[in-house]
Amino acid sequence: MNSETNKLSQPTVAFGLALVAASAVNAALVVAKEKIPAVQNALQYATGHHWITHAAIVLLVFGVCAGIFSRRTMEASKLIKTIVAGVVLSGLVIVAFYLIAG
Repeated sequence: MNSETNKLSQPTVAFGLALVAASAVNAALVVAKEKIPAVQNALQYATGHHWITHAAIVLLVFGVCAGIFSRRTMEASKLIKTIVAGVVLSGLVIVAFYLIAG
């Protein structure tokens, strides 16, 4: 972190934003697998188990997004707020889905 400007390093920002994107994709996959049997079947067919494919997709999204965001800079407070909001929102989507669907 550059203490003069409070800007984080580019890799830190890239991985933080990639975390938010991966978290959102994870939540979407959880809901899609539960609501659409064809999605779960396709994920199962791809690697032999739907959770393995699910994890691979989330990791792929994380890696691709880290590359896409690799040139971004951001202040620490803004990145923290973005990460907290993204992860909490993704978690709430999963919890709300299971509370409503369950």
